[in-house]
Amino acid sequence: MRAPFVLVLVASAAFAQAPPSPAPAPLTLPQLQELARKNDPRTGIARAQVDGARAKRDEIYWSLFPQFQTQLGVGGPTPEARLNPGARSLLDVTPGSHCRFCGNVGIGLLANISMTLPIYTFGKYTAGKTATDHLVGAMTALLQRASDQATFDVTKAYWGYQTARGAHDSVVDVRKKLEEAKQRAKKLLAEESDQISKADAMKLDYLAEEIEARTAEAEKGAALALMAIRLITGTPPEQTLVVAEEKLPPPPAQPNEDEVVRRALERRPEARAAADQVGARRALVEVEKAKLYPDVAVVGGATFAYTSSADSPDTPFAYNPYNQSTAFIALGVQGTFDIPQKLARIRQAEAELNDALAQQRGAEQLIRLELRQALGDLQEARIRADRYTNETAIGKQLAVQAALAFDSGLGEARELLEDTLLWARADGERFKALFDAQIAWASVQKATGGL
Repeated sequence: MRAPFVLVLVASAAFAQAPPSPAPAPLTLPQLQELARKNDPRTGIARAQVDGARAKRDEIYWSLFPQFQTQLGVGGPTPEARLNPGARSLLDVTPGSHCRFCGNVGIGLLANISMTLPIYTFGKYTAGKTATDHLVGAMTALLQRASDQATFDVTKAYWGYQTARGAHDSVVDVRKKLEEAKQRAKKLLAEESDQISKADAMKLDYLAEEIEARTAEAEKGAALALMAIRLITGTPPEQTLVVAEEKLPPPPAQPNEDEVVRRALERRPEARAAADQVGARRALVEVEKAKLYPDVAVVGGATFAYTSSADSPDTPFAYNPYNQSTAFIALGVQGTFDIPQKLARIRQAEAELNDALAQQRGAEQLIRLELRQALGDLQEARIRADRYTNETAIGKQLAVQAALAFDSGLGEARELLEDTLLWARADGERFKALFDAQIAWASVQKATGGL
């Protein structure tokens, strides 16, 4: 009875001595971007649309493959249709052949197959292939657009997380110095010093409450950014997500506007999709025009029929549907005479082509406008980041000097309060400007055709 107990103890000891599973490695921004391009639902939808467009193209490519139609049948009872032995005429039949279901009835077998092979379509086939090729190109461009958007969104969430984390560290630094000032103020109040009043101490408490509020805001921003990263990258809730910590870099240099505009018009997926849409519409106009002409095709067929209750007279003057075996092949022409409807469809296709041309012009204008907006945002963020970085350095220096003066008894609490508040506000604006600069740079990259 002790063996199971001993085994349980041994297994428990072995489990307790097992090394813990290693923590997952922190994910960098390029790794998160790759996960976003792979797992974001928008890219999944776009990939499915690309597969659908390719299947449509394959359908057009195989439209010249012979079309076969087959009919197989078994029926009964079939009436008797037999000749008398030694019959000299087709009218010399058995008595059971004079009525519908008299005599010995049987069953019938039927097999019928027909084939159509187009050999010339007056341009329908070529124009159809061109249209579907452009359709695949447009869907592929839209897939890149979805990937670029997912990459941009995860980049924005990543820098939002880094901004919130950095702001939290800065707030902790300010909180530490403010706590030291509060302790000094409490000591001076207890000593009834003229250096500080109760109103000044209350102002220090007021500033401490504002700092705590900013701490909560930073924590909320970090949690929201992590949730956005988890959703965009497709990380399940039960899986641990660790994001690498990185300081916000300085704003990148301002690129040349003419160069990025040229690159955007060449590489932007919206521009390529609009161009492919125009090409597809032009090809569809050619398809509708080609429908005015018939299709030339090779047609053929074969028929086999057998009836167990019927004879097959050996004479070329008798048509026997009960027992026959025939085959044929011919050159045929197939078309319809609905000319007014076809002309109307041509006008409709031309109108859709004009619509696609207008959309192409609109896409180019929107690309220029979006790029101008992104470049303007980057320029503004660069200026703000530079100014607020200087303000933060000045504010921190003032706050340190005010704290030293306050600790030595030469300064007032009001100066410490004002200088600390200036430092905290400038540092918060600096983080916001650095974040805006990274997002503006990501917008510039997305506007030029990919991060």
